[in-house]
Amino acid sequence: MKKLLLLSTLFSLFCGIIFGQHLIRVNNDPAANADYTTIQSAIDGAQPGDTIYVEGSPVNYAGAKIDKKLVIIGPGYFLADNDSTQANIHVAEISASLDFIKGSEGSKVCGLIIDQTIYIRDDEIVVSRCKINKLQIYSNSNNITITQNFISDISTYYVNLTNSVISNNITNYISVSKASYPLQITNNVFIGGTQTYVLSGVYNSTISNNIFIHPTRKMQENTGNTIINNIFSYDGTDANGNKYNIDMTDVFVDPDGTLGYSQDARYKLKAGSPAIGAGVTGVDCGVFGGATPYVLSGLPPIPRIYEAAIAGTAYSDKGLSCIIKIKAGK
Repeated sequence: MKKLLLLSTLFSLFCGIIFGQHLIRVNNDPAANADYTTIQSAIDGAQPGDTIYVEGSPVNYAGAKIDKKLVIIGPGYFLADNDSTQANIHVAEISASLDFIKGSEGSKVCGLIIDQTIYIRDDEIVVSRCKINKLQIYSNSNNITITQNFISDISTYYVNLTNSVISNNITNYISVSKASYPLQITNNVFIGGTQTYVLSGVYNSTISNNIFIHPTRKMQENTGNTIINNIFSYDGTDANGNKYNIDMTDVFVDPDGTLGYSQDARYKLKAGSPAIGAGVTGVDCGVFGGATPYVLSGLPPIPRIYEAAIAGTAYSDKGLSCIIKIKAGK
């Protein structure tokens, strides 16, 4: 417990330095002595502009509704699967949904696992570096940013979603309403699930630098779109920088997951990949290219303790012996 308390204290210090003085700690273990034991109680007690840090725990958290502008940060996901993630590899997993209702405009969330759905019902919401089952956008929302996530599917429901960005996500599919435009859909990796199309309902938008893995589940090519510099596994005619009939074993280091790479690291580009430099202005296609490259394990953009050796006993004359290794966030 001393180790966890020390790590929590250091996380609090780092978050406070970067996001300001109003940092709120959440840990559902009462012995951790955090400010709150539930995310909802932390939201209810927060002031607009505050930062809520949800600490890793072996016990899942309940869902919550966000009704004010907040920053919510978790420690990331796949923490045991990638190198140098967090010293405490417990994740912050929400077993229900996270709902950004009216009043939450300008909020940001990163580093969490959401087992059910993230709902977006207000403007200027940023969802990044999360592992999400589903993300659904309702009502007329503008300037939404969905980036750097490991996410099953993204959808909108006949809303006027404008000037929004969906980039650098590893996802099965994106399905939007034709009223949702213009969108920037760039540098995603589409795995392909059970849907007929892995990208559908998109009009008057820019679709670029993406990689489409599935050999038969295709992109629906609707009117008004600018479709440039994408990599496709299925057949087509090369044009506008798009490359078709590409073997994904030539693109990624471990597309089939047979070589022991983590669920997200397998989509790194291998040496000589046809996706290297194939994007607009010569950037790499896929999630590790472009302006907001994917970050393994969804690690938040704050300093992190990736290794800690802490003595089990403290002494009045010598204090508590510990060795802490820290990396800067990006």
